Amino acid sequence: MARTSERNDLIRPLHIVALLTLTALLTQGFQCASPELSIAKKAYNQKEYAKAKASVEKVLATEPNNCEALILMGDVNAGLNDTRSMVEAYQVAMKCPALTKDQQNYLSRQLYVAWVSQYNAGISKYNDYVATRSVTDLNAAATYFKEATTIKPEFSEAFVLLGQVHINQGDTTSALDAFRNWWERERPGYEILSQKSLYIGQTRGGAMRVLGTPMQTRIDSSVDGRTTFYKDKFDVGGRDVYVFSVQEGPDDAAVEGWTYNPAQTLIEDERWRTHIVSMLGLKELAFVTYKRGNIAESFDWSTIITTLKPNDPDFMIFRIQLLQELGKGEEALADMRGLVDKSPGNVAYRLPYALLLARTDKQREAIEQFKAVLELNATNETALYNLGAEYKNAASVKQLAELDKKDQNKKYKIDQSYLDDLSMSAQYFERLRKTVKYRDDLVVMEQLANVYEVRQDATKLKSIMQELEALEDQYRTSKEYYRIMAGLYGRSKMLDKMQEALAKGESLK
Repeated sequence: MARTSERNDLIRPLHIVALLTLTALLTQGFQCASPELSIAKKAYNQKEYAKAKASVEKVLATEPNNCEALILMGDVNAGLNDTRSMVEAYQVAMKCPALTKDQQNYLSRQLYVAWVSQYNAGISKYNDYVATRSVTDLNAAATYFKEATTIKPEFSEAFVLLGQVHINQGDTTSALDAFRNWWERERPGYEILSQKSLYIGQTRGGAMRVLGTPMQTRIDSSVDGRTTFYKDKFDVGGRDVYVFSVQEGPDDAAVEGWTYNPAQTLIEDERWRTHIVSMLGLKELAFVTYKRGNIAESFDWSTIITTLKPNDPDFMIFRIQLLQELGKGEEALADMRGLVDKSPGNVAYRLPYALLLARTDKQREAIEQFKAVLELNATNETALYNLGAEYKNAASVKQLAELDKKDQNKKYKIDQSYLDDLSMSAQYFERLRKTVKYRDDLVVMEQLANVYEVRQDATKLKSIMQELEALEDQYRTSKEYYRIMAGLYGRSKMLDKMQEALAKGESLK
């Protein structure tokens, strides 16, 4: 672990030397400056920052609402490379009662430069952490992102990245706080625009159909000319809304984000700043609350996600799991069926759909879906295992029903068609055993042995029992192995071997 002094050096916020180039406005257009303020400005222009600060402090001691002095205090702190004090001074100046529009724009621009510096430094340190797994880099990233959230709290991006850093730190409480702070800034736009049926991934043309004709549009292109960026300004209920879309190739541009009702203190370029609505924060809110056992809250977040980005099918799998746990199986099936219908050749959707059918006791439908998966991917291990299991379960249900009929009527002749299901079960389990992963799998081998017992296939039963015996060295420390062997020996009337297997199993902890 790095020494404490080294760590402090790493996480100290970057010096914002770029701010010194933006102070020309300060020395122009102000009148009736006090003598002490004139001294401060002269010292500042001569880069005598300590002297300038002392003079500004004297001014503010008697004139705490002197906007010019408040701004100069921020500039002086920038010259002293004291980023935090610079930001604090600018933020105080922003609240000055007599602040002019030009002064407000200047302050917003200076704070934006500071925000960019902290935000980019946080990204750089987080990327270093990804490469090195260094806790020092991770903690530094947290420091930078936290600073960014205090500089420009109206910009939400730093909150969501701070939350992600906290996740990696193992601090889920702080992560939830950061993600919720992020969502509080995004929520007003989401609530209004979702009512207008605007969503992430929608075409730009579709956005215009629901929001109307843009009041203004800006268009940019990537350096290679392959990507076009559209920024459209709309009036929605008397509020400014900036919608950002990206076009790659011949298809219509797709909406990636928006800024709803930006703060009046922002300069024009800040209002037009591209803002991507990240799904990361919402997904982490759903995942973390789920892990904490708050399934209903997790489901609420998942509903927002699927409204905000309905074309995010990968997340739908998690939402379907939530529906099941909340006892909404039919709704889950309907959602999953919709995904399969949209992408019938996508195994990633069809396989969970088949599993869901199996869990909701729709056995025959599940079997058909597992078979469809194998048509798309003949070696899919999950489909092979579940087909073996479903056919075996179907056989068991039929067999029990036939035995019940026999109990009620001793002359009843049992329908042994369940043996056909067992034959199918064996075929899929045998196919599964051809894969390296399941060749010597105890569960699969036990299932096969049981199938051969019921089918009274002595040759195949003997063969698989011999294979299991040959695996004893591999499973010598497994109580489960000896339980399986004791059962097989007992049902085969091999009592000595049964007793030996039971004794070996009982000797294990």
